[in-house]
Formats: sequence, C-alpha cells, structure tokens
Amino acid sequence: MDSNNRSSKKGKRKKSSSAENGNREHDADINDEYASRIRESQGRLDKYTAENDQLLDEVSNLRLQIREMKNDRAELVRAHHESMSLLAQVSEEKLVEFKSKSDQEALESKSAQEEALRTVLEMMEKDCEDRVAELDAELARVEEERERALQLQLEAASKAAEESARKAEVEEAARLAVSKLVQERQARSQEIGYLEEREQQLKEELEMTKKLAEMDKIAAIQAAEAIADMDESVDSSTSPLVQSKRPPVVSRRGIQTYQDSPFLNDPLNEMTYGRRIAMKLQRFSCYQPKGRHWDFNGLGLQSAWAHFEHSVLPRYISGSKSVSSRRKGSNVDLGDDADDWLYKPKQKKRSKSKDTSSKMGDLQRAEPGESNLPTKLYSPLFTPLSQMGDFGLGVGLYFSSLRAIAVITLIAGLINLPNILYFASDAYSAQQPDVNFILKGTAICTEQVWVPCPTCPIDNYENARYRIAGTTTVTPDGELQTLVFAKKNTCDGATMNVGIVNIASLGFIMLAIVVLSVYQKKKQVQFDEQEQTAQDYSIEITNPPSDATEPEEWKKFFEKRFGVHTTCCTVTIDNDLLVKALAERRGVLRQIEEKIKEGAAANTLSLSEYAAKVEHRRGFIGNFQSRIAPGIPELVGRLTVLNQKIQGLAQQSYRATRVFCTFETEKMQRDVLTKMKVGPMTAYMNRVHVVNPNLLFRGEFVLDVREAEEPSTIRWMDLDERWSTKIKQISVTTLISAIIIIAVAVIVALCRSQGAAYAALAISIANAVFPMLAKMLTNAEAHSSETGKQSSLFVKIAIFRWVVTAIVITIITPFTSTITPGQDHLLQSIWIIFFADLVTSNMLQLADPVSNFKRHYLAPRAKSQERMNLLMSGTEYTIAERYTNMTKTLFLTFYYCAIYPSIFFICAVSLFVNFFVDKFSIMRTWKPAPMLGTSIAKFSRIYFMTTSVAALALVSAYMFSGFPYDNLCADDSSHSAYYGNWLVTDGTGQTSTAVVEPNQRSFHFCNQYIGPGQNFVFPASPNAQPSGSQWMTSGQEQLVSIYGILSAAVLGLVGAVFAYRIFRLFQKLFSASYKPDGSDQGINFSDVRTISSYIPQVKSEQFTYPLLAVNVDYVGQSIFDWSDPARSHSYYDLTRDVEQLLKGDENEETCYKAFGQIRHWPPNGGDAVEEGGKPGPKSSLRRGNEAPYKRNVSWSSKVTCKTYSKDVPMSRESFDAGASTNQGMNFDGHAEPIYDPHTQNEARGFGRQQEEGAPPQAPPSNHLNQYANSGVDEANQQSDPFYGDSQQQQQQQQGYDQPSENSLQTGSSSTSSAYTDNSEESGSGYSEEDDYGGSFSEESQTTGGSEDPRQIT
Repeated sequence: MDSNNRSSKKGKRKKSSSAENGNREHDADINDEYASRIRESQGRLDKYTAENDQLLDEVSNLRLQIREMKNDRAELVRAHHESMSLLAQVSEEKLVEFKSKSDQEALESKSAQEEALRTVLEMMEKDCEDRVAELDAELARVEEERERALQLQLEAASKAAEESARKAEVEEAARLAVSKLVQERQARSQEIGYLEEREQQLKEELEMTKKLAEMDKIAAIQAAEAIADMDESVDSSTSPLVQSKRPPVVSRRGIQTYQDSPFLNDPLNEMTYGRRIAMKLQRFSCYQPKGRHWDFNGLGLQSAWAHFEHSVLPRYISGSKSVSSRRKGSNVDLGDDADDWLYKPKQKKRSKSKDTSSKMGDLQRAEPGESNLPTKLYSPLFTPLSQMGDFGLGVGLYFSSLRAIAVITLIAGLINLPNILYFASDAYSAQQPDVNFILKGTAICTEQVWVPCPTCPIDNYENARYRIAGTTTVTPDGELQTLVFAKKNTCDGATMNVGIVNIASLGFIMLAIVVLSVYQKKKQVQFDEQEQTAQDYSIEITNPPSDATEPEEWKKFFEKRFGVHTTCCTVTIDNDLLVKALAERRGVLRQIEEKIKEGAAANTLSLSEYAAKVEHRRGFIGNFQSRIAPGIPELVGRLTVLNQKIQGLAQQSYRATRVFCTFETEKMQRDVLTKMKVGPMTAYMNRVHVVNPNLLFRGEFVLDVREAEEPSTIRWMDLDERWSTKIKQISVTTLISAIIIIAVAVIVALCRSQGAAYAALAISIANAVFPMLAKMLTNAEAHSSETGKQSSLFVKIAIFRWVVTAIVITIITPFTSTITPGQDHLLQSIWIIFFADLVTSNMLQLADPVSNFKRHYLAPRAKSQERMNLLMSGTEYTIAERYTNMTKTLFLTFYYCAIYPSIFFICAVSLFVNFFVDKFSIMRTWKPAPMLGTSIAKFSRIYFMTTSVAALALVSAYMFSGFPYDNLCADDSSHSAYYGNWLVTDGTGQTSTAVVEPNQRSFHFCNQYIGPGQNFVFPASPNAQPSGSQWMTSGQEQLVSIYGILSAAVLGLVGAVFAYRIFRLFQKLFSASYKPDGSDQGINFSDVRTISSYIPQVKSEQFTYPLLAVNVDYVGQSIFDWSDPARSHSYYDLTRDVEQLLKGDENEETCYKAFGQIRHWPPNGGDAVEEGGKPGPKSSLRRGNEAPYKRNVSWSSKVTCKTYSKDVPMSRESFDAGASTNQGMNFDGHAEPIYDPHTQNEARGFGRQQEEGAPPQAPPSNHLNQYANSGVDEANQQSDPFYGDSQQQQQQQQGYDQPSENSLQTGSSSTSSAYTDNSEESGSGYSEEDDYGGSFSEESQTTGGSEDPRQIT
C-alpha cells in the first residue's frame, strides 16, 4: 500500500519536473525573442539619433546663412539710400541749368515766329488785292454774258411757244382723224361680224324649218285622223265646269330630252376632276346606261355637270374687261334670254391671257348660271381670305375667326411649353415611359406604387378595381389575415410654376378674345364695303297695315317724306298655305311627268283611266310599294285634292305681313333708318304721340323699320307666324333636343363601359348624326329669316356637342382615371376624340361619299334632265354647324388644357385643317347657302366663346385641386403587419409587387373631387379638405386658392357681359337707334351687276330653282340672283297656276289679291316696268332684247285671270284625247287643268284696260314669221290641215268679250296658226319642260313664258 503510494508520488514528481522543464524552455525562448527585438529597437534608435544630429547641424548652418543674408540686405539698403540722395542732388543742379537755357531759346524762337508771320500776312494781303481786282473784272464780263444769254433765252422761249402751239394743233387733228378711223373700223367689224352671224343663223333656221315642215305634215295627218275618230268622245271627255280659251299645242319632245347647256365646251383645265372622270367613264355602259335610255348620247349628263359647275359651285368673273360697265340686265348683254336660243352667236375662242384679277385678290363673284361673261371657279387653295366675304358676311367672318382662333391657340400652346416639358421630365413622372408620343407632355402619371390602406372599402373602387389590391398572410396566432393595398400616384402636377403658366394662358386668351372682337368688327366693315348687296340699300317694315298691299303706296310715302328714289318694293301677305299648296302641286305634276311613259296620253281623262288601271292591277307588293313611294294613282288623287284646296285658298282674304323697300343709294337707306328707327314696342303699341307726325304712315301708323337682311336669308313662308306659336315650337324642339342629349349620354356611357375607343366612336357618330336631327327639328320651327333659324340650330348643336364631347366623357370616366395611363382612361379618350374629328370627319367631308354617289351613280340613271340636275345640287351645309364644330373643338381644348397642355397645338392644327377643308368644300362640293350676316359670328363670340373662357378658369381650378387623383389621404400611423415585400392581386386579377418600408405611413380613402356633386365647393378652395383627410401639398393649396378666386372673378365678368347684353336687348324693345357699319361707297343699286332684290319664293325638292310666289311681270332680270339657262323666270311663277285654276273675268281681282306684290322702278326707266305698267324690254318674261339679232316672242301687262292667244286669241279647237305625249300634251275643256305652270299671260292688262275704256292691246308687230328668209313661198303656203281654215280667218266671239278683229289682226302673219307658229319658233333645241310644259294644261303656252318656243297659244 505504502509502496504504491510512494511510487505514485514519484510518478507525480517526475511529471511535475518534466512540466517545469518545459516551462523553463518556453520562457527562455520568449526571452530570446524579446532580447532580439530590443536589439533591433536599439539599432534603429541609434540610427535615428545620428540622423537627428545631422539635421541639427544643417539647421545651425542655415541659421548662419540667414544671419549673413540679413547683414547683406541691410548693407544694400544703406547703399541704395546713399545713391538716391546723390542722384537727387545731381538732378536738381541739372534742372536749374536746363531751365535757364530753355527760357532763352523760347524768347528767340518767339521773335523769329512773329517776324515770319508778318512777312506771310503781307504777302497774303498783296495776293488778295490782286485776286479781288481779277474777280471784279471777271464779274463784269459774266454780267454782260448773262444779260446776252437772257435775251437769247427769251427769244428761244417765244419761238418754242409758237412751235408747241403748232404741234398741238397737228396732234389734235391727227388724234381726231385716228379716232374717227378706229370708230369706223370697229363699226365695220361689228357690222361684218353681225352679218356673218346672221347669215349662219338664217342657214340654221332654214334647215330647221325644212325639218319641222316634214314633222308638221306627219303630225297634222295623224292628228286629223285622231280627231275624226274621237268626234263622239270629245264631248264626254270635256268637263262642263271650265271651257278652254286657247287652241291645243303639240309638243314634239318628251320631258327626258336633255337641255342644251351653253357650257358644254368649257376648257378641260377649268373643269373639276369629277367632271373629267365622268366624261371619261360615260362611254362605258356600266357607268351610264345606253340603249333605250333617254340620254343615250351622254349630252344630258354633260349638261348636268355643266349645271353643277356653273350654277351650283361658286364662280368669279374673269378677264380684263370691266365688269361694272356691263351691269346685269343691261341691254348690251348677249345670250341671256333662253327664249332666243336659236340666235345665240357662236362663242369665239378666247386667247389665253393671264387673269390679273385673281392675283390682285379683287374678284367679283358671278351669278349662278352666268353665261354672258367669262367665269372661272374659285381656287380652293389660293383664294384669299378677303374674298370669302363674297359668300356672305357670315362666311367671311367664320373663316377669319377660324384662322384667328387657330393662331390664338398656337400661341397659347407656346405659352404652355414649360408645362409640357415639366410633365415629360424626370421631375414629374420619370419621362413618362411607355406613353404614346402624342400624349407625352400631358399629366399622365406613370409613377404609381402600392401603399397600405387597411380601411379602404372595396365598394368605393367599383369603377376602378385596378386601383385596389390585396394579399393574405398568417398572424402570429395562426389565423389568416387579408392585407388591403391601394395604388397611389406619386406625381405632383399642381405646382405653383405649372399654375402660373396656366393662368398666363388664361390671361392671354381673355385678351385675345377682346382683340378678336375688334378684329371681327374690322373684317365685318371690310367685307361689307367690298361687296355691295341688297342689304346695303334696303329696309324692312315688320308691322304694315293689313290692307297696305300696294307697292305704289309705299313708294309714294317714302318719296314724299324723304325725297328718295324707291327702286324696288315688295309686299308680302299671309298666304303661306296657298303658296305651299301650289309648290306641292308643282312637285306632284313633276312626279307624274317622270312616271308616265313616252307616248302616253296626258289629259285628265287619260290619266284617271291610267291611274285606275294601275290601281286595279296592283298586288300585295304594289300596294306595299305605293305606301313607301306613291305611284300614279296616289299622285293623281293628291293632285285633285290640291286643285280643290288651291281654289278655296285663292279666294280667301289675306293681310300684309312685311314690306321690303330698296332705295337707289346707301345714303337714302341710311337717312330713312336714322329718322324712322323706333323701338319694336313703340311700334307694336302704335304710340303715335312719341313719333314725328310726318313719319306716320297714313298719318296714323307707327312703322317698325329696320335694316333688311339679305334676300337669300328671308324665309318667305314664315313671315306671318305669331310669336306665341314660335315660342311653342321652340319649346317643343328644345325639349326633344334635351331628351336626345340624355339618350346619347346614356349610349356613350354604355359604350364607355366597353372601352374608351367605343365611347370615342359613339361620340364621333353622334356629332355627325345629331346635326341632321337638329336641322329637322329646326325646320319645324317658324323663323322669319335664316339668321333666326341658324341661331336656333347653333344653340342646339353647340350644347349637344359640348355636353357629349367634353362634359359627358368627364362624368362617365372615374375620377381616378383622370391621369392614369392606358387606353381606357381620360386623356387617351380625349386624344381619340380629337383624332376622330381631325382625321375621320375631315376625310369624310373631303370624300363627300353621298354627293359623289348621287353624281356618279344616280345621276347617269336619272329619268329626266331636271332630276339629273337635282342630283348635282351638291351637299347642303349650314354656317351654324361649322361654327359649332369650331366652338366644340375650342371648348374641349379649354376644358382639359390644365392636364393636357399640348392640346393647344392639336387644336391649332385641327382648326387650320378645318379652315382649308371647309374652304375646299365651299368651292367644290357644297351647294350655295343663304348669305347670312354677322349675327351668328356675334352670337358665337359673345356667348359661347366667353362661356368657353369661363369653363377654362373654372375647370382648371378644380383640375388642380384634384391632384394626385388617387383618392388617398395619409394616416399619422403605420401598421407593422404591412412591413416587407408582398405579391398582391388587384381587382382585375393582375398581380404585382408591393414594398412597404418600416415606419411607412398607411393611407385611407378620401374623396378628392370637390367639383359639382356631393362635396361641391365654389369657388375651388383648399378649405374643402375634411379634417384629417388632407391630400393637397402646401404649394397646391396656394395655387388652388389663387385659381379659385380668379375663376370666380372670370365667371363674374362673363355674367356681367351676359347681363349687359340682356339689358341692351330689353332696352332696344322700347328705344332704338341706327348706326351704319362702314362708309357709304357711293355706288347706286342699279349700277351693281351682281345684286338681287326681295322676291318671295319657295324651294321645292322637285325643281332646280325656286318657285316664285309673286307675279314677276313687273320686275327686271337684274334683280334676280339666279337664272335658268333653259327657262325664263316666268316659268317658275306660281301665280299663273292659280290663273288657270280660277278662270273667268270675275276672278281677276281674286287672283290679284291672293298674292303679294313686287314692283321695280329703275332710275333710268328701263330693265323693268315701263310707263303705264307694262313690262319693259328686259322683264322676267324675256320679251326680247334691243340687240338687232333678238326677237320679241311674248308680250304681257298686268296680272289678270284672263289669258289670250298671241296670234288667234280665244280660239277653240277640239283636242285629241288619245294623242301621245309627244303630239298632244295639252288638252281642252277639263275642269282642273293638270299642268301649265309656265303659260304666258300675254294680256294681263286686257281686263283692266277694257274696264277703264282703253283700247285693247295687240301683240307686238315684230312677231316672228316662220317663213321669213327661209326660201318658202309664204303667200302660197298651204294651211295646216290640223287646224283647217283657222289659219286664214278670224275667230268668232263665243259668249264672252274679246278685242276687235282689227286689233287682233295686228302683228299676225298669214300663217298664224298656233301649231305652225310653234313649229317655226322652236327650232331644233329642246328643253325639259316641253314634255310637260304643255302636257297637263287646258290652256296652251306662249313662247315668252313656255319653255318650248314652238308653243304659241
């Protein structure tokens, strides 16, 4: 046990000793290492000590050197001072020495100079004396020469005066001789030209006479045979009510024969491209049917295109000849009489010459159908703006306003460039990546992030589900939790800089509107002075006495009171029902003409039989078609009803409604208006005590006199409508318009739910369709002029387009989609709308598909020349619609310019495009419109443009208050559950990543829209933000405050303007004054070629030209603003229709009182009514011209119901009821004549003259003799077998008064038969109305009023 212990202790001691040895060895190693390190440190210390000692030595050496240098410097300074003192001493001594020398030399020099000067002066004095002596001698010599030259000059002047006198005598004699020779040569040339033309005309007449002689013979034989067969049936087919007083007339052509146009030979380079294409394509049967088609040779289609270019499209008078010297209606005009078609001289080829008028920009617009002077189409591109007044003051002001507003918006766009650059920069939205180039620079915000929104209700994002998202997570308790996120816009678009730029734009636009007003007034005066119209010379009386229907009474009143010359006077009556019935009757007759077959009988009995057969043979399809498009039975039945209606209306009593008086000078008109202008209420109440007694009509009536509007703007059928009826009509149409607006808004909203593109398409379609509906509604309203109608139309279309285009799209677009990028959001929708208006609408307008379809497809297949011309009428347009298009674009621009600043540039481009497209359309596709005045331009500028400016201020204030358009407001706390990165899914199913940093604040839903609605505040103010829900930045609050106050001020200013205008309108009801626009041009009314007067007329869809609702026998051609190359104006006179329906002397006064009256008293007594009430040589009856090659083809005087035959008055002949339409178009003995609208009233004054005891008036003595200069033996010419002995013997009286035999024989040729005379005067030219010009008439037609010169009654 002990041994074990000892052994163990020994083992432990061994182990401890070995451990101690190891420790000692380790300590020794460490000591050695430290010793080595100490040695190394000691070595480095020794080294550093040696280097330090060396440096100390160097420093001591440097100190010694510095001390030496200081000593050297002090020595140098001392030496310098010594040298300077020595130098000063030496310099002073030298200076004294030099000064003494200089004074001595100066004295010597001065004395020398004085001596030299004296010498020079002496020499100069001597030279001057010598020179003076020489000059005196020379002056004496020159004086002598001057006296001698003056004497010679006087002698030469006397000789020159004598020579000049002799030269002047020689030149005057030579000038007189040359002038006489030129006049003789011109007279000889004219005589030769006339003889050549006359020779050619006689040759043509001879050939035509030979052809017609053969036709007469064949037709007479056929008619005689038919009469023999129809002897028994004549009595049964004759109505017992009315008997015919004229022989029948045979027509040799149908309605479908083309009208020979004088413009078929237009130069190719002056034709429109459509006409050129038609000329190339008409040879193909697929373009124009051939075979049995009436226009198989294509001349009818060419005439229709000529009608389109010369009567529809505007033209100006070209050439270097002075237009003023050839006033319209002048007796020197050539070829303006359709009845003298046979004697039209050949048109000489005009040499190509540059038309300087177009370059000068002083073009004179030609009348529609002008054929006497060379004309050209207006250039759609190069016609200057100053010429747009030729189409009316309203059109000129429209184009000037369009261009001015385009410039204004362009400048406003330049002002907004800072905003555009800011929105497109990194500072706003990282340069707007993935945004369309067109939309860059708008307020579109592409910087959007998902933020925590624990309390956001999903229902508030029903229309913007893409802005709310969510995700699920597990809580520490193990429960599922839904985290709600909302999309926030991080763009700040309502900065003070942005607002200041927008306010600057508003200020500039307001100033520009004021300047535009001044500019328009200036342009108005310029256009008015440039174009002389009837408005410049005329007045309108709105309250004439009911029985003041005689123009002579009004003429006497004004000439007696004011000493003026009344050139024209028109009195209208309230016979609109009668005129409308007559116009409808003409239309029905025209439709019957087109439906019956060529060669069919055309009297009442035949038509009734034909209608009965058609109705009897009809099946189900025929009955259905007749309800859509009436056939012959319906038309004949309607004709019967209209005849009875007209006979009843013509016997009613009518009152005067308006009086239009045109004076000879502008000064006369202005004097009358200045003295007679009173308030409408004063005239309505007839307050005679406040008016000068000399100005009372008949001494007891106060007249409401105002400046008349243009004749083309008068709505003659609505002049008698009462105010109460007008208000009811406007109220109903306005209500219907409001219903349509609501319906369209609903449709747009439904389309918007399918996409922004569908909504934009719906808006574009609505903007194109609604104007047509608005026109239909406005046509149902009664307006006395086109100005009132256009104003009503303007309001309807403008409000519709404003609401649908700008307001509705804002309402249906979610608030949070305002600045959101994408196709279905607001700014993209606005661009699509602008694109549709800029591109689609203008392309359709240029293409004009409907009118081109009519011209190129329907017109070649038309059934008659008249129908073909109607299809060439062009597209109807209204200046009100064009103004609404401009104001709509402007309103849309102002409405969204705060968030879409580049829209100003788009608006400018759109308006410039509209300027040129509308200009092209007026000159190439649109039909002529009434020449409106300045009312629409003023109405648009005062009310709608100022409203647009107010909208700019108001909407911009609310636009800036809505930023950032996300409906989110920050909370004061954060939610730790949202910290981290999340994969969220929005309401549309799209996934994205949301990152929430620690301590990031949460948000809650807040309504940021303070505009009209639940949170409406006016004016816009930051105080509208609820407590705890502020979203505006400090700069935004300041901007909204300023803009809100500014918008209220602008709205107040606009309201003040409206109130002032309303006050002025109310004030004018009781007191009025006249202030003329522009200066008196000093041009007489009768000296203006292209001028018209006030002629009541009504438009019909069945006729190319308007129908006249007044007897035009008392007016000259010069006061018409249109002319039909194929017919006289009397063809369109509706008074002749009543004369045929009311026959008999006892109805003469009834016919006279059933229509208004018009008179024309030109100052020279020509071109209208001669003394005694007879039409002058250039009346609308076109009796003939004074030119030697013209003929007198008709004669007329006052309106009566009694009509006479020109050659054989009141003769009777039986009528072949079975004759074809190209043989016997007129019929005899029927109670209700179907058609004779253009029958001449050759003796309208007969009845009145006989009552007064005056001798009956005979036809003119220069009646055309068919056999004159034709080579035919006139004396031995056989009578026409169709008339038997009626050509050689006088017709007997048959139960009524008629002129004496002697008077009836005056002016009649031996071959005075109606048939033969007709055939002689007709020639070979046919016109459309010949088919039915005589086809549906009891009475035959004279050449002066009928359109077939062969038809003589």
